[in-house]
Amino acid sequence: MRLALLFLLLLVLGPALGEYGLKLASEALILGLYAMAFNLLFHQAGLLSFGQAAFFGVGAYAMALLVSRAGWPFLATLPAALLASALAALVIGFLSIRLSRIYFTMLTLAFAQLLYAVAHKWYAFTGGDNGITDLRPSGLLGESLPFYYLTLGVFALVVGFLAGLARSPFGYALRGLRDNRARAESTGIDGFRHLLLAFVVSGAISGLAGALQGALQRSVFPDYLFWTRSAEAIISTILGGSGTFLGPAVGGAVFLFLRVLVQAKTEYWPFFLGLLLLLMVLFFPRGLGGIFTEAGRRWSTGVRGGAARG
Repeated sequence: MRLALLFLLLLVLGPALGEYGLKLASEALILGLYAMAFNLLFHQAGLLSFGQAAFFGVGAYAMALLVSRAGWPFLATLPAALLASALAALVIGFLSIRLSRIYFTMLTLAFAQLLYAVAHKWYAFTGGDNGITDLRPSGLLGESLPFYYLTLGVFALVVGFLAGLARSPFGYALRGLRDNRARAESTGIDGFRHLLLAFVVSGAISGLAGALQGALQRSVFPDYLFWTRSAEAIISTILGGSGTFLGPAVGGAVFLFLRVLVQAKTEYWPFFLGLLLLLMVLFFPRGLGGIFTEAGRRWSTGVRGGAARG
């Protein structure tokens, strides 16, 4: 019910946001989508990936190449971007998930940096550091409000899918593997297959976010594959809280709005970001989502207690 009310509010607010507000809101939804894809691995499966940018970038480049070279309409490229990212995740995941902890994390980072180097140097195919530009979607989707509604619709569908996945036997199996892999596998759960599927789903959603981001920015560059793009998903999850379902999306929106506000006043955005992360880790380890959840729990407890006394 609360999710439905949130989406209804975002739907109604669209026309009141203005041109710049719509672009900022669309980017916040895309970053939220990307962060939730990362959190599927991090919270559900207990896998810390530093290479999420690989799939974000593959999705973005798949969309850009199909639009610029093949002449595909933008909407038709979204399933293709999702499929391309899923295939990339299948290959990288097959090679990475056999490792554990820091070795898995560093191998995913290595794959992402490898793809970044390819995109940066392969001028004939990717445009190198010049990127691929002039990617404005045709028709109504070239306007800010219809594109915002498209992004909101994709976000709603993915959130619904992830919510169902978390409550499914597959979601419970992932949490069992996260908590104690040996014990979970002793009950008959195929740990490698479950984790690989989670990796592929996470990669596919990340690629979808990358395709939307490329269309929003009207261009795609190699930095879509750089490690700092992976860091955005990690930071958003820390800010919002990995333990709450929409926490990473909330963290993504806060991260984006703070970056815009601080960069408008000073060039020392990394300093303020580091200070904010330090304060969150020390005093609010459950993130913003945990703060809101705890406040809501206390409020409902107070209401019930007041009603009982009355």
